Amino acid sequence: MSHSDKPLHIGFLTSTDPLNRRSWSGVHYSMFRAAERNLGTVEALGPVPMVWPLRIGDNLNRRLIKPLTGKRYHYAANQLIARRYSQIFERRIGQHHFDLLLAPASFTEIAYLNTKVPIVYCEDSTLGQLIDFYPGMSGMLDISKRELNAIEKKVLNKADLICYSSVWAAQSAINDYGADPAKVVVIPFGANYPKPPTAQEISLRVPSDVCRLFFLGGEWGRKGGDIAYETLVKLTDMGVKAELTVVGCQPPDAQRYTHPGFRTIPFLNMGNEADLQQLDRLFRTADFFLLPSRAECAAIAFCDANSFGVPVITTDVGGISSFIKEGENGVMLPLSATGKDFAQVISDLFKDTERYTQMRKRARIRYEDILNWDSWARSLKDELKKRSII
Repeated sequence: MSHSDKPLHIGFLTSTDPLNRRSWSGVHYSMFRAAERNLGTVEALGPVPMVWPLRIGDNLNRRLIKPLTGKRYHYAANQLIARRYSQIFERRIGQHHFDLLLAPASFTEIAYLNTKVPIVYCEDSTLGQLIDFYPGMSGMLDISKRELNAIEKKVLNKADLICYSSVWAAQSAINDYGADPAKVVVIPFGANYPKPPTAQEISLRVPSDVCRLFFLGGEWGRKGGDIAYETLVKLTDMGVKAELTVVGCQPPDAQRYTHPGFRTIPFLNMGNEADLQQLDRLFRTADFFLLPSRAECAAIAFCDANSFGVPVITTDVGGISSFIKEGENGVMLPLSATGKDFAQVISDLFKDTERYTQMRKRARIRYEDILNWDSWARSLKDELKKRSII
C-alpha cells in the first residue's frame, strides 16, 4: 500500500457543528460522512459559538448603523472574528496529528490560521460573486465589502487545494482574486437525500396524466417562485393538467395565488421520519423539479431530484451549468425566460413520452456517476494525490 492510500486523519474545520444536518443546508454533514467513508477518520473541530460578538454586532446594526446609513456591517465575517477563530482553531488543531484539514465554507475560520497541516478549502462561490448578488450579502457598508474581499484573498492564498462546486466559482477565484489555477479544482457537490430509490424502483414508476411540478427552496424570491407559479398557470392555459407543490417557503402575499393546483408546505425536516416520508412521496411523484432561480451557487436539490430520476427545469445562472447538462438531466433557460417559456418547455417534454423517459434515465445516471458525495470524495482524493498533498 502506498503512503497516499493509507487512511487519513482529517480535521473538519467549521465554526458550526457539521453533524447537525442543517449546517450549510446539509452539505457539512454529507461531506463529513463521505470523507469518513472514502478518506479516513474525520474529527469535527467545531462548533465554535460566537454568541456575544454576533449579538453585539446585531444590536449595533439594528440600533445604530442601519438607522444612520441605511446599510449594514457584516459583523459575522470580519477581521476581528477571523483572528479570534484562528486562535481557537490553532489550539484545537495542536491537540491532534492531522494529515489534512477540510474547511468547507470556512473562509473566516481559516483566513488567519497558522498551521503546517495542508488545508482543503471547499466552496460553491467566491465572496465577490455573492456581494450585491445574494439578498443576504446585499446592502452592506463599503468597509464590509473591503474586509470580505481581503479575507477571501487571504484564504485563497493560504489553502493548499481550493475545491469549487462549479466552473463559475472557480473562474471567479482565478480571475477576480488571482488564485493560483494549479490549485483550483471543480468537483460538483452531491445529493443530501439520505435514502433515494433504486434505479429499478424509478423505472417502475407509472406515468400520470397530471404534470406534477415540485419546487424546493428556502427563498421564494431568489428561487423564482413567481415564475414557477406563472408556469403552472400557463400550463393550464395550454390545456395541460398540472400541479405545483412548493416546499420550504411560501409567497409573501399568499391570497393572490389562487390556482387550484397550487399548494405550499412551509417546512419539512429530513431528520423527522414523517417529514422525510412526505418529501419522499413528493420526489417520487414529481414529473419535473422546477426552480427558475434568479441567483444560485449550487442547488443541492438538483442532485436530490436527479437521484429520483426527476429532470430539472431551471435557469442558466451562477454555478448551475456544472450540475445540469443541457438536455440530459434537465433544461436551463435564460434568466430572461418567463413562466410561459418554462411552460412551453415542460409541455413539450411531458407530451414526448420517449424523450421524457430518456431524460429520467439520464438524470439518474448523472446522479450515480457524478452528483453524489462518494463520487465527490473520490475525486477529491485523486486531486490530492495528483498534487502530492497526501
